[in-house]
Amino acid sequence: MNKNKIIIGAVIFYIIIMAAGAAAYFYVDQQQKEQQAQAETAAQQEKTPEQLQREAEKVKEEEIKRQIEEQERVKRENKKKKERELKDSMREETINGITYYKYRWPKKPEPGVYLRPFVLSGDTRTSLAYEVYYYYHINDPLQTAWINGDHLDIVAAGETTTVAFDFSKINKHMASDAEWLVESYSLSADKNVVAAFKRILSVGGGYIVYYHAGGKSRQHDLSAVEVRRIREMMELYEMLAEE
Repeated sequence: MNKNKIIIGAVIFYIIIMAAGAAAYFYVDQQQKEQQAQAETAAQQEKTPEQLQREAEKVKEEEIKRQIEEQERVKRENKKKKERELKDSMREETINGITYYKYRWPKKPEPGVYLRPFVLSGDTRTSLAYEVYYYYHINDPLQTAWINGDHLDIVAAGETTTVAFDFSKINKHMASDAEWLVESYSLSADKNVVAAFKRILSVGGGYIVYYHAGGKSRQHDLSAVEVRRIREMMELYEMLAEE
């Protein structure tokens, strides 16, 4: 019995000692915090108006920097989102390390000539290009058939950009029953063509003329869909070129 009392007493004494130590530590810690706060307050009160102004300006500069960084982050995220949306609406194909972004144009549209921009992106270079696609059907009332075009006029905002083709690079195909035929060219968009695209976008429209010098021709007014796709291809090109 006496032994148990001794053990219980020792435990109680140990608990009391621990509690006293914790209380002392808490008291000392609080005292140090109060002293530190008082010292900081005193130091703040001792600062000159110039020091206070510099500190305020530094805080303001850091806030402006933070806001700029946040704006840049949002801008990057919006750009990536827009890029994904554009790509999702296009057909993507990679050949020999070059990725082609094209819209899904019909192989057999209404008879006429069409301007079809697309983007090529590789490891070191991104290019804006376009296809001139002429489709003729035997029932076409204009009866233009083979044009063998060697020129294209892009007309918008009162200005005409003329592109001369290398006729040796024309792509030609005719159905086995001669019901329809196709002539097409694929070319890189040089600065003059890019400028013509921008004029189309500035006025929301324009037209093209595909022709053989001194021979037959075919004119086409750009539709709203075609104008929108020119805009989107140029947007994608600029985004990928920046990366």
